[in-house]
Amino acid sequence: MFKYLAVVSSLLIFAEANQIWHTSQLALTKLYDLQNDHFNVLDNYLDLETKRLEELKNYVATVYEWRDHIKTKKDFLHDQLVVIKVMKQMHQHFFRIDDLIKNKQSIEALKDIDEHKYISSDHILWAHRSLRRIQLFYAIPASDMSAGGINEKCIGDGMNACECYVIAKYCLEENDMYGVLDWAIEAYGKWESEGQPNCVDPEILKNYIVSSSVYTGFDFMNLLNPSGSNYQEYTEKFARYYGLIKNELFELEKERAIDITKVYNDLVGRHLFYNEFRHLCKHGISRTLTKYSRCRYQTKNLFYRILMPFKEEDINNEPLVKLYHDVLYDNEILKIKTMSSENMVDATVRKTEGSIKRESTRLGQVYWINEVDAVKYFDALNTRIESFTGFSTKTAENYQVVNYGLGGHYIPHHDPFSRNQSMKFGNRLVTVLFYLTDVQNEGYTSFPKLNIIVPTEKGAALVWNNLDISNGQMCGDTLHGSCPLLKGNKWIMTRWLREEGQHLLYNWEDI
Repeated sequence: MFKYLAVVSSLLIFAEANQIWHTSQLALTKLYDLQNDHFNVLDNYLDLETKRLEELKNYVATVYEWRDHIKTKKDFLHDQLVVIKVMKQMHQHFFRIDDLIKNKQSIEALKDIDEHKYISSDHILWAHRSLRRIQLFYAIPASDMSAGGINEKCIGDGMNACECYVIAKYCLEENDMYGVLDWAIEAYGKWESEGQPNCVDPEILKNYIVSSSVYTGFDFMNLLNPSGSNYQEYTEKFARYYGLIKNELFELEKERAIDITKVYNDLVGRHLFYNEFRHLCKHGISRTLTKYSRCRYQTKNLFYRILMPFKEEDINNEPLVKLYHDVLYDNEILKIKTMSSENMVDATVRKTEGSIKRESTRLGQVYWINEVDAVKYFDALNTRIESFTGFSTKTAENYQVVNYGLGGHYIPHHDPFSRNQSMKFGNRLVTVLFYLTDVQNEGYTSFPKLNIIVPTEKGAALVWNNLDISNGQMCGDTLHGSCPLLKGNKWIMTRWLREEGQHLLYNWEDI
């Protein structure tokens, strides 16, 4: 995956307009499908061209044979009727040859590709940002990332010198000088060890290292001669010093990695409990559950649940956070994905002042299942939700389906106050989050104020209260976020249950 995204600028592939295709596995699949369609067009074009050239070759050979035959009859010019016949044949020959050369059939075949847009520089830039966001968030040195691993976990293919060089280039375009330094040094090391491939321009690479050294304060200029053009002369000196500097810069235990934590915080802004969120996502360590936490078979006093009880797990008691295992079935998951696949759009976040924010805050694709389809296909699921939550779904928001791909994430936030739907049913009282897939390499839902992470488990439902049931005030401790995805494909579906129609100790309309 890393290898693909790193060299995507060198591939002739196509993208649908206005899609941040790398943020969703679904969108990336569509991109590959579109590419395959175009390859089929190219195959057809090549077949037509091969046939045309063969036909042209055979036709020209026939014309040459006719010409040689005419040459043997030098007296034919004295016969006007024969001359006219020859002229007519020559005219036909030239028209046929011209038709074969212009190749209208092949040109028509290529129009199937021209109808779609080529991948834009914006798409490549977003792909780079996604990779860089993962690196910054998890503090992964370029040396580890280019090897395709983190903490002894495989997260992708290894990168070569050319691919590291491309990332250094995009870091420079983004004025990300720490990234330039990190990736330029890695590119140089691989360039040397891989036999100095032509895809890397050593002079440009030298400028990357020198300029980023000046900006960041890490003095790599003494390893290279800024005015010299012969890198071979400085290879031994570079190798000797690089090992020492690398040990100083990339000590993950000390959270340094070119002071990457500070750089990332400067990029995204300081968010309350952001460091706690990041720590949970990186290390996957949650607090120890107390003696009051339990796992149980729960019937919710429903007689038909005696034979098929809910598998209820306490995640947190105050505020209430529970996980219900195996409440969503495979046929339902397949239906949800099928309904959503053709209609997903890039996720956005509506801020308090009404403006739209995307990418740095939330990166994925979403689809809202309309109420007609929800009643038609998921009425039984509504009954299940009402059973294990104890609340009505009659005033709930529509189901929201979300797909996260590489780098997909949602920074810590609260759910209670919805600005994208009518408030006539009150605020979001309860969140029910269904996991539609298992996820490789975590993909946690993290609650930084509670020091809790919840792994992604296919078919499970994570439930928590957004509001205090007794007074309608926001439960601040249910601040939560979706950890940036390192590898794999994460699908979730959310339904928010609102205040109206519930048995509450307060009247929400009076608040």
